Amino acid sequence: MSREDVVAIASRLFSVFLLVTTIRAVSNALFAAEALSSTAGFVALMTVGSLASLAVAALLWYFPLTIARKLLPVMKEPKPLVDPVSRTALELALTVIGIWVLATSLMDLTYWIALLAQAFGAEDGVGFGPHQRASLVALAVEFALGLWLVLGSRGVVDLVQRLRYAGRPMNDDDLRP
Repeated sequence: MSREDVVAIASRLFSVFLLVTTIRAVSNALFAAEALSSTAGFVALMTVGSLASLAVAALLWYFPLTIARKLLPVMKEPKPLVDPVSRTALELALTVIGIWVLATSLMDLTYWIALLAQAFGAEDGVGFGPHQRASLVALAVEFALGLWLVLGSRGVVDLVQRLRYAGRPMNDDDLRP
């Protein structure tokens, strides 16, 4: 199985995950809309967010190989199979984990944007407690981590290799038992 195939399979799995998460977010938004006596703006914002999420899920489902080719770095020499002990396997794993973290944070981001828009539009002013503020900070960190893993997993691999082998120079051949 090539590395593109691995990421393509993961893309389809994340598409299903995103669909399920969108359905859950819509149900949570309905409860929030009822609790906040929501306006049409809140419903419109949640609709746009949900449609965007469904569009991303459709792209992940219908174009997994294209996405895999865009996400993975170009190899100097193509390797037909992915060896589970190789550096490429670690890069793939970090990219897949990054997609998962990013997908989760995008759904949470949609929810918080809609909730903040509703709160700032409220006449009586809705205050956020320490728990909500901490959730927003955690969301920002999660989103940044997901972006870093997807767009810069090679740097993470280098960090893991340095920590694992305490600065000793490593080749792909050194990773095999």
